[in-house]
Amino acid sequence: MALGSAAPPPPPYSYRTALAAGNITATRHSTTYDYISPIKLDLAGKNVLITGAAWQDGVGYATATAFSCAGASAIALADLNGVSNYLVMKLKLAATQAGRSEPMVLSYTVDISKEASVQAMHEIVLKEFDGRLDIVVNNAAHIEPYKSLLVSDPIIYWRTWEVNIHGLLNIARAFLPMQFSTRERSNGLSTMINVSSSGALSARPGSASYRSSKLAILRLTESLQMEYGDQGLLTFSVNPGAIKTKITETLPEQVRNSFPDSPEIAGDTIA
Repeated sequence: MALGSAAPPPPPYSYRTALAAGNITATRHSTTYDYISPIKLDLAGKNVLITGAAWQDGVGYATATAFSCAGASAIALADLNGVSNYLVMKLKLAATQAGRSEPMVLSYTVDISKEASVQAMHEIVLKEFDGRLDIVVNNAAHIEPYKSLLVSDPIIYWRTWEVNIHGLLNIARAFLPMQFSTRERSNGLSTMINVSSSGALSARPGSASYRSSKLAILRLTESLQMEYGDQGLLTFSVNPGAIKTKITETLPEQVRNSFPDSPEIAGDTIA
């Protein structure tokens, strides 16, 4: 710059604010948008398993809807609470309304923290899907009430890790071999998507078990990629955003009401 010349004007405030906050782009979306629309995908012939999909306003069900609209041929839904026939019907309808063939939709009541429960589901999925599984979305999660360690219930506190980490490991042990077999036989996608949280990126009082478990998911996802990438596995860890879902009912209402994001932006991004 020449001596005495005027400095260039600073970038717009919104752009600088976005960069300072660590955002990748200056534009932040809280609802879904055209670029990530599942209508642009073609997943015909692909089979998907999604955990944690019992609630219509949840990330798991929004993800299932996105895969349905993307043309997935079969979708298995697993949840501790089961998945209602009404939600299964809505998934099929979402596909036909998007101009896709109606998918096979299977629903299971499963406690993913229990190996036997997961294995029982695996045997059924293996048969119903004729051995084909392309994508696994580990979305099921548990969060303890906002209490500090010494006043928390130790059983509920540990339940968070049992679901968020032990559950993910149980799903991986049961279904990765099925994914590898699919890739070897018919060039399957062999993709595992693990849903983490913005809670993994910060520490706050009253939610240590949840935040630490979601942080552990990040490293577990990396480790699985390093161990099985040479077999074609692709692992992703996704922060779905701040969404007012069923799992957040243990949080202070003021916190829940501040969450700006919709389940659909998470579901469409994952798909």
